[in-house]
Amino acid sequence: MKSPRPRVILEPPYNAPLHFDDSSLVIASSVTTDPLPTVFLHGGWRCASTYVWTRFRASPLTTCFYEPFAERLAHSSAKRIGRDTAGGWDSRHPALSTPYRAEYLPLLHRLRRGVRGYHEPLALARYFPCGDLARERSYLDRLIEYARGRGTRPVLGFSRSLARAGALKRALGGYHIVIRRDPREQWISCRSYRQQGSLSYFELCHLLILALAPPGSPAGALARSLRLPRPPPWAWTLRRQLDALQAVVHPGSEELSYRAFIGVYLLSHAMARPAADLVLDMDRLGGSAQYRDDVRACILERTGVAVDFSDCALPHRSGAQDAVDFPAVEADVRECLAAAGVDLHESLAPPPAAPGPVAQSSPGSCATTVRPSAGKW
Repeated sequence: MKSPRPRVILEPPYNAPLHFDDSSLVIASSVTTDPLPTVFLHGGWRCASTYVWTRFRASPLTTCFYEPFAERLAHSSAKRIGRDTAGGWDSRHPALSTPYRAEYLPLLHRLRRGVRGYHEPLALARYFPCGDLARERSYLDRLIEYARGRGTRPVLGFSRSLARAGALKRALGGYHIVIRRDPREQWISCRSYRQQGSLSYFELCHLLILALAPPGSPAGALARSLRLPRPPPWAWTLRRQLDALQAVVHPGSEELSYRAFIGVYLLSHAMARPAADLVLDMDRLGGSAQYRDDVRACILERTGVAVDFSDCALPHRSGAQDAVDFPAVEADVRECLAAAGVDLHESLAPPPAAPGPVAQSSPGSCATTVRPSAGKW
């Protein structure tokens, strides 16, 4: 008789089920009692979280910090912040009245570059938390206190925080919005930034998150299954780590990229969902006026901030629908995570209310896994 597979005991909410209940707007996991709570926006790259952040930023009642864990904050200067606008790259973001990170200007170091309290490991090295979040708390407290000192509500718009959402809520309280998008559409958007056959920055970041994950964690187990080595000692900056990873996986494969993406997606949302006061489905937000009204009313009631989502519209791309057997890869990654002791429960499915055509994968068995060399960096 086989002994039962040990269940990995992780700090909550690691083992929480991944379940998207589209009929429920407000998640009853907790209710904030702060009349003017800090608003935390938790999303991933290319899920329209920047759009949501701009809607909060439009309110005169808020001070909205963009991507507080982004690595470029370690080297920010007034000049660099001024050049960093939605029109400065193929952002596909709404037009901004001021640069993305204008709110950080008063918080820059006086004699050197960078935002006070920020350290680059906050970007990806600590994505899957291991131990306390003392560094995160100390740094974010500085942002929150600055916003409140101006008589405004702090809003923190993240793209690197989903796996830390529960720990951040326990440490800092606040009102937490988890932003989700159809994962296949989200990955296709990440993939669309490739240049000359190399994986895009967004694709590489998902691979690096796994490579940097604690070895004994489910994310670490998934990294081993993909044969992703940990960064070499000489790659001590995130840029060097990305470059080294690109050299290992180049030219990369569609399946490898999606395996890493969906693994990070599943684990991240499983960990973030129990902390959510509101799960915001961007596909529904773009397709349903009633849903937009309901979300607006919910946010106004809980935070006192009126946000206008009337112009929300998400593109639906189909450029890679035949490149990956999505259902097979998703099932395989879920099996890998289950073997590591994670219980995701619910099957992954695109949101039912998504407007427009939904990318369909071609039938047939899963393609052979393409893995990078198991050699050193």
